[in-house]
Amino acid sequence: MRRILFTAFLLLAACAGATAQRSDYALKTDFEERARAIAARLDSASTTEAIDSAREDITKLESDFASHSEFLDKALYPLTFTESISRLRSLQVLTYDRVYLIRTQGVKLSELEARISALTARLDTLTAQRDQLFGELQESKKSLASLREAVRRLTANLSAKDRLIFAIVDSIFLPYGKDLHQVADVQKEAIAQRLQNANVVTRVYEIAADNVKFLDVTQLQGKDYAGLIDQYQAFAGRWAGLKEKMTDVAATSAVVAGEAGTAAHGGKPAKGKTPAHAAAESAATQAAHVDSVLDDWHRRLIAGFWGGLQKEFAQAGITVNEFHDGPSFAASVRACIASLSASKQDPQPFVENLWKQKIDRDWRDGLTREGMLGRAEYAALDRAVSELSRETIDGTFVAYIAGVLALIAGVWFFVFRKKKASPPPAPAE
Repeated sequence: MRRILFTAFLLLAACAGATAQRSDYALKTDFEERARAIAARLDSASTTEAIDSAREDITKLESDFASHSEFLDKALYPLTFTESISRLRSLQVLTYDRVYLIRTQGVKLSELEARISALTARLDTLTAQRDQLFGELQESKKSLASLREAVRRLTANLSAKDRLIFAIVDSIFLPYGKDLHQVADVQKEAIAQRLQNANVVTRVYEIAADNVKFLDVTQLQGKDYAGLIDQYQAFAGRWAGLKEKMTDVAATSAVVAGEAGTAAHGGKPAKGKTPAHAAAESAATQAAHVDSVLDDWHRRLIAGFWGGLQKEFAQAGITVNEFHDGPSFAASVRACIASLSASKQDPQPFVENLWKQKIDRDWRDGLTREGMLGRAEYAALDRAVSELSRETIDGTFVAYIAGVLALIAGVWFFVFRKKKASPPPAPAE
């Protein structure tokens, strides 16, 4: 009897295990079939109404299977339950964006993505060339001509990369207009995804870091700085605009994802961070890194500029107060002019050899940039130097005229006295 009961127990346990296995299999299959059906509907959707309906189905799918998430994390490997839902939401966002772009802007999503891909490929090509050019720069330091050519080519490469990364950014934002406040949340989600897919923030960081490295390994001349200052100021300005927009779209994406998660869990906030929240935090961290490397770029550029200008004075044998920015440079030059004028020293080494031959020829373009010295202040300094030279010329001219007049007076006096002292001729007999 015991044997019969034991055998029956084993049979019941086996049947229960088989039922559980079939239940788990059915659960996985049901989730996958519903997910595939939603994806298929999104692929063929051509109206915003159909996409909104699919969005509601995604929320219901997440809600129906949330209690089985631990099992589905294993059953759906290598994806997790959360990642599978996130993929559907990403598809819904991009589908909505595709329909929106075609209906409102006449732009096909495939054309936009193709443009971004082409620009990204060109950027990758320039990155490979950059590595080669940095190597050539190290090898060309023995020859001044080859060094200058390497610097020129590397500068052009970095400048082209600057333009390309922001051309990618323009391609992403342009279809939506300049005012993001007028753009729907779904479009902002799409923008955030494209920024992430194109790895924009990381690329901006790498380009800024390349410019820092360039300043470290390159021997620059005065005439090089104007272009580098323009490049930095343009880059910093574009980054400031991008960061503001990026913060906007990332925040919107996180809020939308949070609302969807709350709805999927019966009005209760979802546990843990959603992929959108994690992406927003990652974007904020990356933006902070870009800000840091931009500060480093600016610091090195400014230090190199004013340090190089200070060396010009030292090499010319002109002693001036130390300077580190536009106001202190102007004060030092004015103090030098005042000292030369008061001491009656010959100002020609300062005026001709240093100011005209070096500063005005090689450093003027950099100095006249806003944020450095500026056009108005440079023009005022140049006039002051010219006046110092004119004072010397006027003094020399006066001394020359006085000498000539003294000589004439001396000759006249000598001739006049000689005539007066000579006796009159004897009368003829």
